[in-house]
Amino acid sequence: MSLVIAAGGTGGHVFPALAVVQAWRRRWQSPIYWVGVSGGKEEKWVKAEGIPFYGLPMAGWQPRARWRNLSLLYRLPLAYWAVEKLLRRLRPHAVFSTGGYPGLMPGLWAALHHRPLYLLELNSYAGKTIRWLSRWATQTFGAFPKTSGVRAHHVGVPVRFLAEDRLRYTSEEAKRSWGMPSDCPLILIMGGSQGSSALNKAVASCVSTWVRDGACILWQVGRDSPVQSSEQIRVLPFIQDMTRAYIAADIVVSRAGGSTLGELAWWGKAAVLVPSPYVAEDHQRKNAATWAAHGACIVAEEENVNALNQAVLRLLRHPHERQALAQVAHSLARVSAADDLAEYLHRAIYGIP
Repeated sequence: MSLVIAAGGTGGHVFPALAVVQAWRRRWQSPIYWVGVSGGKEEKWVKAEGIPFYGLPMAGWQPRARWRNLSLLYRLPLAYWAVEKLLRRLRPHAVFSTGGYPGLMPGLWAALHHRPLYLLELNSYAGKTIRWLSRWATQTFGAFPKTSGVRAHHVGVPVRFLAEDRLRYTSEEAKRSWGMPSDCPLILIMGGSQGSSALNKAVASCVSTWVRDGACILWQVGRDSPVQSSEQIRVLPFIQDMTRAYIAADIVVSRAGGSTLGELAWWGKAAVLVPSPYVAEDHQRKNAATWAAHGACIVAEEENVNALNQAVLRLLRHPHERQALAQVAHSLARVSAADDLAEYLHRAIYGIP
């Protein structure tokens, strides 16, 4: 009675699935296997949790370099054949996918072999993989109360944190651990697990203004670092200890992927969202618009650097507005999402009413 997790490509697909696996393993010892992309970042993250990982040669649609998609004519059949050989050997009872191209072929395998298929859409508008697979899915879950494009049961975003993580540090302790003064308002800047050179460029033109206004900066830059660390700016390629980062943060400037919004809601953080215009089907703008309609964030378009600058300055200068945004964001959280999904999957797989 094993379960296969099919997730990869970005942290936005991987971390929620990891949260479900962690919730499952806290209660049950049933075998779980993970199928992802050979050489993808998920391999390191998954293996660090002691989960059996199988990397396969999967590829997805390239919206910004469409000529490269010609290779899919042979890469997709090869990927399915690799999935077929692997899952025929593992013989899973069910497949759970968070979408994206790494979830496509394992989901198709489940459909063709009449295995239960469970899907989790993390954005307010369902992506191509979830929309396509949902016709065969036993159940589709949604991170948002309403998921456009599919019929989904609202469960929220499974996050990688536990209630006790909130107590690991005080805000002052967390700031000092990053080398910052304990009394400065700290801005956490994130462009997603892979970073964002476009967001980094927009932020780079604003940080000096924010620092002059008294802020400290904790900045996850990814591969491209537009500035160097200094007394009030800490620059890192990737932040491993996100618990410490979130506790320290008073304001978050980030992209608007569904997984990120789930974490911002869980922690209850005031956020300025800068949705990426480059993602498939423009789902980050739709996510950000949903949050803005609730009054849970401020949205600034990437090309409007002045709007980004003014939004952050406004929150720096008006703590009560920060607090109001944080409270609304936290009201959108489904804090038990990981446990709820793990419980549902376990009951479904084992036939427990």
